[in-house]
Amino acid sequence: MRPLPRPELLDLPPAPHGGDAHSGLVDFSTGVCPLPPPKAVLTALRSADVTRYPHPSALPLREVAARAHRVNAEAIVAGNGSVELLWALARAFVGTGRKALVLTPAFGEYAQAVRASGGRLVTLVAEGPPFRWDAAHLLAALETHRPSLVFVGRPSNPCLSLMPRQSLEEVARAHPATLFAVDEAYLPLFPGEEGLTAGPNVALVRSLTKVLALPGVRLGYLVASPEVARAVRASLPPWNVSALALAAGQAALQVLPSLLPDIQAEVTRLRTLQSTLLTAAGARVDAEGGTFLLVHVGDAPGFTRRMAEAGVRVRDATSLGLPHHVRLGVRPEAEHPRLREALARALENR
Repeated sequence: MRPLPRPELLDLPPAPHGGDAHSGLVDFSTGVCPLPPPKAVLTALRSADVTRYPHPSALPLREVAARAHRVNAEAIVAGNGSVELLWALARAFVGTGRKALVLTPAFGEYAQAVRASGGRLVTLVAEGPPFRWDAAHLLAALETHRPSLVFVGRPSNPCLSLMPRQSLEEVARAHPATLFAVDEAYLPLFPGEEGLTAGPNVALVRSLTKVLALPGVRLGYLVASPEVARAVRASLPPWNVSALALAAGQAALQVLPSLLPDIQAEVTRLRTLQSTLLTAAGARVDAEGGTFLLVHVGDAPGFTRRMAEAGVRVRDATSLGLPHHVRLGVRPEAEHPRLREALARALENR
């Protein structure tokens, strides 16, 4: 006899991710903003008092986020990165005997969170390119499966498409017993795109680290009804957000509105340059937006290996449901020559 965990955890391997380039590789595998973090946020980090416990539920940050979204602080949940909130949503609203629907291809942690909760995963696959989810197909899937939770990436990662706001809101109204968790982590990097409004069965997940190039800080927040927020908060331990992240987040929320237009403009400029570079090298860009480009290369694992051999790390999208694609993050212009050289070698040998 030996202690046994819940069966769904016995053979649950971690989901693959980018951002793991070893020394010597130029890392194009993530969608972190290519601009340096704001000085005000770095100053706040350095000034944080780490000799005292932070607030157990990150109330100072929740209050600032609440003002930004014009809600009460009870409608905000802070997380150690937006991923922690995705897992907390699954713990609170899925679990054994329940289903969750994921719109795929999608970020691997949606499915991971559902499986770890003990719930049953069902998917609605977008065919493409261009990758789109039809509202009628989504309604049919909801009628068939009756999930307690739906994960929607808006924009989707890796497809870079956004389900129309009005369509998603109409679907949510038609299924009031289902919670729609809308992942808007990258939405600030998509100019002109408006986020949804949180409601009784609509919860929004936001990240404060991607748009401001602070992935190591780990900070995100959830906007939901007070009832949903209370359940998610109950599924998290106290002190899940560090004093450093609290300080950085409060500063980030204060400076982001004034910085965002310039960030968006520069990211768009760099992505356009990178897209032109890829096309000129003979690659096919199937989708682009924010800090990402989705590129059709045929054999994604082989292409990823050849790029690494040439000194550049890209994200093989096979684990995301796209075995013929790789995803590239937008990087500073100074790194584009390395990308051009690696592409020439990788595409020549495919």
